[in-house]
Amino acid sequence: MSPVWSRWQRARAVPVPEGVEIEPGERVLATAATSGAEVVVITTHRLVVPGGALAQGRPWHLVDRGRWDPETDELSVTWVDHGPAGRWTLTEPGAVPDHFQERVQSTIVLVEEVSIDRQRRARVVLRKDLATERVLAQTIVARGCDPDDPELVAETEAVADRLAEQIGREG
Repeated sequence: MSPVWSRWQRARAVPVPEGVEIEPGERVLATAATSGAEVVVITTHRLVVPGGALAQGRPWHLVDRGRWDPETDELSVTWVDHGPAGRWTLTEPGAVPDHFQERVQSTIVLVEEVSIDRQRRARVVLRKDLATERVLAQTIVARGCDPDDPELVAETEAVADRLAEQIGREG
């Protein structure tokens, strides 16, 4: 058996569950069963876990943080829009952790930290929507910060404009 075939077979070790709609231009990259009898589906455009909050999937550019713990086989994710966090124990992870990391990283165009003082901090991130190729600016305010703080808002908007200029896009 060729190495390419065996890698592909491991990547899609679990069939894609019925009802998972794949959009035109989207491909399934990897699947893995969870200890909770769910299936994690990694596509080119989104993370899908049928039967719960991610039944329709969430696009990769909305991932704030993701973590794979090989000791516990746990995959976790938080979202920039504060949607429900996800945590799954994968029974046979296969290529899911690698594709998860690659998909999230492929959305990041530029990042800059903004710090007014020790208490007022944020990250400005230019991210690519992998389904549309559109670049979006995201401001992720540090825990405990007021997202409406006028000085922080003004500084993050200025940074977002400057980053957009760097890639030849209007802010």
